[in-house]
Amino acid sequence: MKTRWRIIFGVIFLIGLIYILGKINFSEAYQILQNTKPKFLVLAFVAYALSMIIFSLRGMISVRKIIEPDFWFFLNTTLAGSFVNVVTPGAQVGGEPIRAYYLGKKYSKPKAKVFGAVLADRIIHGLVSLFFVIASLLFILTYIPVSREMKIIFQTILFFLLAFLALIFFLNMKRTKFNIIKFLKKIGIVKKINNGSKIGGVEKHLGNFTTSFKKTFFNKKTLFFGILFSFAVWLLDYLSAYFLFLSLEVRISFFLVIVVTSLGSLIGDLSPTPGGIGLVEGFMIFLYSLVGINLPTAIIVSVLSRLIVYFFYLVVGWISLLYLEKTLG
Repeated sequence: MKTRWRIIFGVIFLIGLIYILGKINFSEAYQILQNTKPKFLVLAFVAYALSMIIFSLRGMISVRKIIEPDFWFFLNTTLAGSFVNVVTPGAQVGGEPIRAYYLGKKYSKPKAKVFGAVLADRIIHGLVSLFFVIASLLFILTYIPVSREMKIIFQTILFFLLAFLALIFFLNMKRTKFNIIKFLKKIGIVKKINNGSKIGGVEKHLGNFTTSFKKTFFNKKTLFFGILFSFAVWLLDYLSAYFLFLSLEVRISFFLVIVVTSLGSLIGDLSPTPGGIGLVEGFMIFLYSLVGINLPTAIIVSVLSRLIVYFFYLVVGWISLLYLEKTLG
């Protein structure tokens, strides 16, 4: 059922992408691209590189209760995990077992224990991502020119939807007596991990997994720095896209860049295509045009921003994965 809905979702957005591409003047886009300012393109690239470094640093802070990795090795596991995430469809969590596998092997720690810390770190980052998504949705609902009554209706629906999801999460956690591993089993995550990763035996080591997850997720210091660094990661991502607009001498509100990038990332998580390729770009083009950016500029910024992502995730991530395989097998 989940696969079916993702396919339907993907087809809808592909139709929308084809419609948008049909309205683009590519000769005008090429002329705009020729007049870009290289220094801002470099700054966009550097900003995203810094976001990857900070993302790796926050991960090191999160797992330090379990292992004490050196930065270079941890950065390589982060990039290798990103490679796996972007080449697999869905919610992009396939890279976390890969990271846990190599970290556990390198530092001779139980892989299930390392995975608990890595997954907790991923969830903390996901909470910050959810914050930006919700804020962006609220902005879209407020920004789109509809009647005041319709705005109130949409905002009320969003509020009750979020409240309902929070209630369902709380009730499920309460039913499992706030045992995170039982909750993950209930929603099917642990089973999927066992069937699809080299970690294996997670259910045989629930104690290791649960202990490390709780030690990471419920540690106040880890939670604080995890959230703080996640905000820094996202702000650098947004800044990267903002620099692309400056390279084209286009003035745009930084908040609008936050909205489009956040919702584009959400589409990537829901997309049936690996890394959301095609759908994310099309959706970002649509949103930028919705807020007043002309189509040629919207397509240039959307495609360039995704090319930067693909460079780090696919090219650098692939090299990192090869390095890990050569080093540890």
